[in-house]
Amino acid sequence: MRISFSKQVQLLLKISFLVTFAESMLVPMYAAFTEKVGGSILDAAIAYGVFAIATGLAIGLVGTRQAFERYTWRFLIAGFMASVVCDLSYVFVQNKWQLFGVQIVAGLASGLIEPAWDSLFTSGIKDSAAKHWSVWAGGTHFLSGVAAFAGGLIAAWSSFTVLFICMASIDALAVVLCLRGRRRQTSVDTTPKQDIGVAA
Repeated sequence: MRISFSKQVQLLLKISFLVTFAESMLVPMYAAFTEKVGGSILDAAIAYGVFAIATGLAIGLVGTRQAFERYTWRFLIAGFMASVVCDLSYVFVQNKWQLFGVQIVAGLASGLIEPAWDSLFTSGIKDSAAKHWSVWAGGTHFLSGVAAFAGGLIAAWSSFTVLFICMASIDALAVVLCLRGRRRQTSVDTTPKQDIGVAA
């Protein structure tokens, strides 16, 4: 059975795949980067814990707000813009405390992105929800693996700075796609509706 993807779902899949690739480039080298700025393996674990806690709190606060449903695209755009800032901020991290700070901001950005993306993706599904989510899950896992190799090669053959710039560039492209999606939604919402009368 062929899966029919709406334009919104197609766009959101592209966005998710881009961001997944960008963020997964750092994952296999995260402990190495933490040690590079003077931290330990324990500090790497703390940094991830800080990120996860910040993400969880932000999701709970953002996703339950009444304004969330009305400004979902704006939350998504804001989250990805914050991700770009975080990617570039890694370049200037000199110690573990600065790393923890960046991880808090990264967690807050993720807390904006996750409920917004999930909401928009779900609303764009017209049928075969399981197949839509399977395409997304399969794609993100596959790209995570490819990105891990790519990130490792960049860090080994060049530097972490180049890696972070690559990540920021990819996330910036996701921002551009989000802006396109929001414009598309705005144009649909502002299209005059024809009042079809029913003859008596």
